[in-house]
Amino acid sequence: MGTNIIDLSFNELLICEPVDGGGFVVEPMNKCIDEAHKLPPLVSLYSDIVLEGDLCIIFGQSGIGKTIFAMQIARSIAEHGKRVLYVDCEMTPRQLGNRYETANFPPTFLRAEMDKEHPAEDVLKGIEEVAAANHVDVVFIDNITALGQSLDRSADAGTLMASLNTLKKKYSWTLVVLNHVPKMFSGNVPLSLSAMQGSAKINQLIDDAIGIAQSSIDPNLVYAKQCKWRNGELTMGADHVAIYERRKDEYGNLGFTERGFSTEQEHLSVESGNDREEMKARVRELSAKGMTQTAIAEQLGISQSKVSRLLKE
Repeated sequence: MGTNIIDLSFNELLICEPVDGGGFVVEPMNKCIDEAHKLPPLVSLYSDIVLEGDLCIIFGQSGIGKTIFAMQIARSIAEHGKRVLYVDCEMTPRQLGNRYETANFPPTFLRAEMDKEHPAEDVLKGIEEVAAANHVDVVFIDNITALGQSLDRSADAGTLMASLNTLKKKYSWTLVVLNHVPKMFSGNVPLSLSAMQGSAKINQLIDDAIGIAQSSIDPNLVYAKQCKWRNGELTMGADHVAIYERRKDEYGNLGFTERGFSTEQEHLSVESGNDREEMKARVRELSAKGMTQTAIAEQLGISQSKVSRLLKE
């Protein structure tokens, strides 16, 4: 018979080895901390947006460019040596061609779309199968509704997030999942995790959440905000959101150009008539001094297309 704990003296308990049980592994706290200090440093796959090995949600209103944003991130990750699978359940081939005029993506960027003739009965299992078969490091899922589970109920959201975490750990994947939110969370209300359906369970089970929203200053601008950042230092909060301008590059490919940082509140403010006239006068003044439209846009924190519109007015 084993020794009952009440039969052990205090000194014997001090040297008693931990015992695993009930599905748990038990270690002394000091050993846990020592092992934690031996872990490799965090690797940022895309600065302030995607950390290697994390489960990340990118969320925002439909139609503001989440797919463009995510594809740009995926492309950058692929260009830096990772094999990326982008599960695209949003764009048709025609839409893809309209957005990207030049086929200049890295060969490590793979795109998967639904096989309409042989659809998967379980989409998540299908994603697991095709991602494993293609030996990828990073999986983007655009978007979460394709996984066939409603997020209206917290229990369903919890089950889905738990399944994604299981895949993350099983294959050491980095997972990035896109999610739509109501229209109110774009330009009018500060971004937060509460925007997402099933947000309580999602918040518990994801590592990172990045919100993007339309700027009220200019329809071609969006801002990105870290709403959760579990494993690193949060650097893009409400007082320091990243600003991006949506435009096509020299190859005719649609994407976002970085435009520095700002406060979220500034981009929630609705421009009044007086504000617009003041901006127009400032644009004309700088143009009269010989500044290019690009230089004016950078100085005033607006898009080049808005500078062009104000000059035409």
